[in-house]
Amino acid sequence: MKNREKRESAVRLSYIAIGTTKYSAVMKAAFVLSPHKVVVEDAAIPVLGGREVMVRVEACGICASDIKFFNGLKSYRETPFGRDSPGFTGHEWAGVVVSTGQDVKTVREGDRVVPYIVTSCGLCKYCREGRENLCAEKRYIHGGFAEYVKIPEQNLIRIPENIRVEDACLTEPTACCLHAIEQLNLKPDDTVAIIGDGPMGLLHLQLVRKIGSRVIMIGHHEERLGIANKLGADLVINSLKVEPFEPVMEATDGYGADAVILAINNKDAMSNALKLVSKGGRINIFAGAHPDYEISVNPNKIHYSELTITGSADALRKNYHEALRLMKSEAVKPSTIITHIFPLEKIEEALEAMQKRVAIKAIVKP
Repeated sequence: MKNREKRESAVRLSYIAIGTTKYSAVMKAAFVLSPHKVVVEDAAIPVLGGREVMVRVEACGICASDIKFFNGLKSYRETPFGRDSPGFTGHEWAGVVVSTGQDVKTVREGDRVVPYIVTSCGLCKYCREGRENLCAEKRYIHGGFAEYVKIPEQNLIRIPENIRVEDACLTEPTACCLHAIEQLNLKPDDTVAIIGDGPMGLLHLQLVRKIGSRVIMIGHHEERLGIANKLGADLVINSLKVEPFEPVMEATDGYGADAVILAINNKDAMSNALKLVSKGGRINIFAGAHPDYEISVNPNKIHYSELTITGSADALRKNYHEALRLMKSEAVKPSTIITHIFPLEKIEEALEAMQKRVAIKAIVKP
């Protein structure tokens, strides 16, 4: 009750100063009150600390993890259900700095920025190795489904001038794909099978093609497979119409794929990955599984075939910088997978469009 009273008291304020301009003291923000129930309401604009920055959100992508949270399949310590987390799990955002705390030195009003979404303890073994994505105290910076978001100064990365906001807001997912690809040590003469023709599979496709590797895209949505063709896939396979094993073997002279990326994660996908990978090949489990499942794996398959199975979680800061560098040079254009744009007030429709596979990638513009 006390939290609610504080929030209502803050919302009753009429105006506050953000930077050099006066703004309404309230902002529009989306809240997931409980699984399957999202609302857009007024919320108090956050108050800045000395090393914090206020950003006006220009675009925020809808991630699969947002949908899992919306459906109650995934939870976060920093983002509970209810009205205590304006903007809920939105993390694929880009925006403009509108105000800075008194001790901020590296960004200023008017800078276009994206967030490095991971915060960590900075002291553990993983943080000292530059692998803060594995820190046990890792937290995420959420809140992008709102007009404004507050963020620590050290978690902001500037956007180069020539990058459109629609591309910039997909910096985080592009960085995550780059981190996954790093695990596979791909070479130009490799053949890579990507299982899953969703937005992450299509982003992986662009990045793998940049390396020069051949790509086999496996999915079951004709529209998405058509986009995969346009993005340079060497072979697309509709797994609803044909079992992938034979066409993959035919395309690789019977050897199988040098690497397999699981851009979706279920028992069938994992089973296919183990069938399609070549001896000496590598598998990256990119997508998380919600809910969890278990599979039986014959260790001799891994042993005698010298397989390497890797995972990748989130991304490192360097991957964000690389993603923006690739966008600046137009080597990668993440916005090619954006099919729908919604205003914040219609975020429920946006979530539904993603869930029903009407949209490949939907973004929200507050």
